[in-house]
Amino acid sequence: MNEVLPIVAESVALPPLQDADHRALVVDYNATSARYPSDRTIIDLFHDQVTLSPDAEAIRFGDAMLTYRQLDERSNQMAAHLGSQGVGPGRIIVVFMEHSIEVVVAILGVLKAGATYVPIDAATPKGRIATILKDISNGTGGQTPVAITQARLQSAISPELADIFVLDADFGSILDQPASARPSAAKSNGVAYIIFTSGSTGTPKGVEIEHRSLVNYIWWAARVYSSGQPLAWPLFSSLAFDLTVTTLFAPLITGGRIVVYLGDPGVKNMVVLKVVDDNAVDIMKLTPAHLAMIRDRNLEATRLRKFIVGGEDFKTELARDITKAIPHPVEIYNEYGPTEATVGCMIHRFDVEQDRSASVPIGVPAANAGIYVLSKEYQPTGPNVIGEMFIAGDGLARGYFNRPDLTEERFRTATDPRDGFSRLRLYKTGDLARWSSEGRLEFLGRSDHQVKVGGTRIELGEIEARLLKQPHVQECAVVAIPTPVGNAEEGAITRLVAYYVSSRPLTVAELRAHLAEELLESMIPAHYVCLERMPLTSNGKIDRSSLPEPTADSIQPAHEFVAPSTETEKTLAALWCNLLKVKSIGRYDNFFDLGGESLLVVRAVARMRKIFGVDVQLRNLFERPTVAELAEVIDGMRWVADSRAASLSGGPREEIEL
Repeated sequence: MNEVLPIVAESVALPPLQDADHRALVVDYNATSARYPSDRTIIDLFHDQVTLSPDAEAIRFGDAMLTYRQLDERSNQMAAHLGSQGVGPGRIIVVFMEHSIEVVVAILGVLKAGATYVPIDAATPKGRIATILKDISNGTGGQTPVAITQARLQSAISPELADIFVLDADFGSILDQPASARPSAAKSNGVAYIIFTSGSTGTPKGVEIEHRSLVNYIWWAARVYSSGQPLAWPLFSSLAFDLTVTTLFAPLITGGRIVVYLGDPGVKNMVVLKVVDDNAVDIMKLTPAHLAMIRDRNLEATRLRKFIVGGEDFKTELARDITKAIPHPVEIYNEYGPTEATVGCMIHRFDVEQDRSASVPIGVPAANAGIYVLSKEYQPTGPNVIGEMFIAGDGLARGYFNRPDLTEERFRTATDPRDGFSRLRLYKTGDLARWSSEGRLEFLGRSDHQVKVGGTRIELGEIEARLLKQPHVQECAVVAIPTPVGNAEEGAITRLVAYYVSSRPLTVAELRAHLAEELLESMIPAHYVCLERMPLTSNGKIDRSSLPEPTADSIQPAHEFVAPSTETEKTLAALWCNLLKVKSIGRYDNFFDLGGESLLVVRAVARMRKIFGVDVQLRNLFERPTVAELAEVIDGMRWVADSRAASLSGGPREEIEL
């Protein structure tokens, strides 16, 4: 489990890279130099578009809409208000808001003021928000950060940790500010945003992205994806996920439109279905898990014609299915890149005729990016030799906020692999790769214990560090286990399993509640295995390869098992067992606690409709997630359906006096 593949070690003599291979794999492959306005900021590019199309629609949310001129004026007012509060270059502003037109106004206003925005997802636990706010304060000499939020989210932020600005409650004070433009305080070498990602030490780490790097990426993305067309883009994914950066800025420099979607609190993570059914956008950027959710929707009349897929392994079969499901020509792109390389640094356009391997290739470097597969001695590897992937170029982050040690560890200056003597700044990704005999780059997983769950990068060490803060947990290890969701071509979902040794018996509920205080929902393990002792290697470290496979016998139950009793419960339990790949499910077991996630929700609802013959809704599963609760809902639906059928059959009716 979580096998770590070997990188070519320093002591291993590499066969010399042949001149032809060196030119093809190192020099020509990285000939990506392209012009872009490196001395300008994303705000400058937005202002250019305002001048070009002031009356075009820039953003829409339901019936509300702003033109480019109106969005520019609102964000000018936001910048002026922030400036009146002392916000300017060097300040860091947390944006803790749900999706809305106002959140885009806030982000543009922060950037115009010359400040840096830090997006935090609305579902982030209060403890994690506090950790991020403390880190910002510590990294700015004790300065209290400003937090922009909404009234319904305000209680999640401690007033002791931030100066809180409640945007919807105080919007009047913004509208009193002048709407006229004033020179933007943003600079090309200033930090545009900081995104906090999972950290192996137990606390999130902030990745600092400068305006220059953002402009390099968005300038390239606009050319590749928009191709000069003003497209409609859906803003539906988390602002704290750098995948969303493309959707936020690419339309605003190309005359496109942002269409805002807010997820229904009762149907978590299913907003992608609303986007597809609404049929109001031309292009989507999403994860393979999102794309798999819409595969079975009726796409014959969709206006979608472009998909940008990123975040995790993208199976060819999925790309092929989407291509077949849409009657008009469709472009599907696989985009690879860590947050530290500004969203994306590699791209491949899917070719239904040429792409025959199990996974869609990650492709070739983006504009002004360099991709190198190196040994531990930073020497280029040849075909069929495993090395570590390093990234260079204009998209590299400044570093990690307030973490000079980690910045030095992950951002290295080494000899340029292309010429062997000049110096080049490189980001050490931790991703393993090798060149095939055909000259194609093959991604081989991680060299450490970082994993992707639903497209989100997670450091298992952060989960372990939090688990060890539980007073009775003495040792622990968290591993990621791929679980097939269908046939081999459909791939697998990743489930987290926590192994632990404790000084007294602990319930699953206790463990989950402790983790949920600071960890995102995607970071909370699905299964827990209590051990008497951890298996150790000869040097005394936890031997992850010797951890027992999680089975029905070893996984700690969330509560006492009670077998399904009614026929509906038994049928439902069997259906869930098949979907979730577990041996037995009791009547009080929770679909989501057993590892049910978005794709499986869609499949479960579709199968329940087919088996029970009633119109089960997504909301039913979210609101009644146990076998017993959902079986009761289904029985009620079937009773109503049978009653209607009897009523329409023309048989005798029973009159009831009211």
